[in-house]
Amino acid sequence: MIWAGCAAGCGGNSDGLLGGTPYTPGSATVIGKGGDEYDIPTAGCRDAYCDAAVGTCSTTGAADVIVDAKGKVVDVICYKQDVSVVQVPVDQVSSYTTPGNNSVLVIDGADDGVDVAGDVTVSGNNAVIYGSGPDTSVIGGTVQVEKNNAQIRGVRIVGDVTIDKNNTKLVHCVVEGNLTISGNNTTVARCDVFGSVTITGNNTVLVDDRFNGASAVSATNLTCSGNLRFDDANGDHVVDSAELGGPVTCGG
Repeated sequence: MIWAGCAAGCGGNSDGLLGGTPYTPGSATVIGKGGDEYDIPTAGCRDAYCDAAVGTCSTTGAADVIVDAKGKVVDVICYKQDVSVVQVPVDQVSSYTTPGNNSVLVIDGADDGVDVAGDVTVSGNNAVIYGSGPDTSVIGGTVQVEKNNAQIRGVRIVGDVTIDKNNTKLVHCVVEGNLTISGNNTTVARCDVFGSVTITGNNTVLVDDRFNGASAVSATNLTCSGNLRFDDANGDHVVDSAELGGPVTCGG
């Protein structure tokens, strides 16, 4: 079972080819709290999660509010409107490099197999890779994050993910390869990782993730909540309920 849901207004604006963002301005999604997830408007709301979204992203952006099991906000991820939007064609492309700073690469939600056959490189600051969910938005190669403030949401990555820069955010993802984090201030929320997890950067946040064969992770100033071990016994890169184990412990 893959994590369900596509938050921050995923698919709320279908005109990605015309320049519109794939997420809805003025919306936020709360992720965490031991498995809860729900959408909230950012205009006129009166709870702490809405306040966190508006305070960080304003009412014109979209947000993921990452919350630990005790209800504490541990990160707010903003998706901006003042960006250039490029959509990967429905037909498969060989590889892709994000088109510079403040750009959004939209991967379609059609159930048509691999969307990008090869590697994706994040080559600009504040770049977003935004899919409709790991069941349908698929990168067949690796993802290399080479610039700061990257956001990767709603995709399956068949190869490795390597994060060398700071402030990278991964939400609602599946990584079939290894996840290597050497940059600081990385957040990984609601992701399944089938390969190894190596963290040498500082201030990483892990919320409601599932790690294959790992009962513990460690890093400097690590924040963890709701992470589980699983064992992909049949090697199908899908987490079945029978494969789920106990909690992943975190250390510094």
